[in-house]
Amino acid sequence: MSTSTLERPEVEVADPTLQPGRASEPLFSHEEIRGFDSDDAEAGRRIGKILTTLFVYTLIAMSIVIWWSLSVIN
Repeated sequence: MSTSTLERPEVEVADPTLQPGRASEPLFSHEEIRGFDSDDAEAGRRIGKILTTLFVYTLIAMSIVIWWSLSVIN
């Protein structure tokens, strides 16, 4: 950040000491947190299925290439 940016009057820098404290107010409600948990679990299941599918595909492709290589050599 250059000093010319700091001297511009149209740029306002928020002073955290002037902000009222809201420490007792939570950012998310319990329902939102449960929703985040269920979304995370669903994403984990989907990623697991994708990784399993790619692993099985790789095993099949590797087996075909090994079989093809051995049949060409012999």
